[in-house]
Amino acid sequence: MKIGILGAGHGGLAAAADLTLLGHEVKLSAVKGHDKNIRLLEAFGNLRVDGFTSSVQCPVDVVADFVCESIENTVKFADIIMIIVPAYAQDVYNDYVLQYGHSGQLVIYPCGGFSALSFYNKLRARGMEEDFIVGETASLIYTTKIINPANVLIKSIKQKVQFACADENKTDYALGILNKIYPQYYKAQNAWQTSFNNPSSILHTITTLMNTSRIELFGPYKNSFYDITPAVARIMEEVDKERVEIAKHFYSNPLTLNGIMCSLYGLETDNLYDTIKSIKAYRIQHSPNNMQHRYVSEDIPYSLVPIATLGHKLGLKTTNMDSIINLACMCNNENYWETGRNTDTLGYMSKQKNKTAVAV
Repeated sequence: MKIGILGAGHGGLAAAADLTLLGHEVKLSAVKGHDKNIRLLEAFGNLRVDGFTSSVQCPVDVVADFVCESIENTVKFADIIMIIVPAYAQDVYNDYVLQYGHSGQLVIYPCGGFSALSFYNKLRARGMEEDFIVGETASLIYTTKIINPANVLIKSIKQKVQFACADENKTDYALGILNKIYPQYYKAQNAWQTSFNNPSSILHTITTLMNTSRIELFGPYKNSFYDITPAVARIMEEVDKERVEIAKHFYSNPLTLNGIMCSLYGLETDNLYDTIKSIKAYRIQHSPNNMQHRYVSEDIPYSLVPIATLGHKLGLKTTNMDSIINLACMCNNENYWETGRNTDTLGYMSKQKNKTAVAV
């Protein structure tokens, strides 16, 4: 399989190494100004992987032949394009796909954030919606972090990860291809579900905001399990109740955040606090270095804001969710309501007759 990975951060490096070890043809590229890890890989010649891979025991050194300085060439080469960057950095890579991609390519966003729906809406505006198969997962399959130059730690590989295409009629076809790479991917009802089920919208945002003082005084500091406490977990559960009520208008039987986390990590705990404390990959962590970290600057405007604005459109109560968003806006002196994704970005309409939401 020819796989082009756009973005050379934590997830990009983990995917490039893991998929190369599985025997796939991989090219990894990043835009200028965000290509530090590309330069390091070129200098070292290898990518060191600690922790886990899908196929071999770690630690292992992977020859960095997958590095490609030309994003254009990576896009042209690939059957599958994986855009593994924060949502706020996707536009420049999307433009490369629009300019150099070819008909029939799979364009995959491995981390929700309403990314597939947003790009599909952009394709529709150009009359190009049939040119690409656009999909996303609810979560990055790797729990991973770059720990040294040319050295990535894969702390875990999730057991089950939802996938859907923006055009849900193409999900089965896409999964038939993607399951050759990631058998953990399974079918979601639609791309609304994958984005609603991205745990980062609540897990990252609330645990970070609740630790603002400590992060600004000491960050990045070593912690465990996101520094979660029973009270923080209760806040998360109250916000999650609103998320679930909104999600009911987009797909059936939405899971709670606790249910999502149990599915991802193969757990059977009955409350969010115990679940987070049971995830071994969270045992040793480092906090964000400041409040502009992507746990706020990405997960608020590109995950929580669109969920809340969809709730507003449907006339649903989002008091707790709005409070978290407003707290983030005040914290960073940003209006995430304006800069984030919203109902227009996602190509949303509401069938008022039965309150069913669809993408157009």
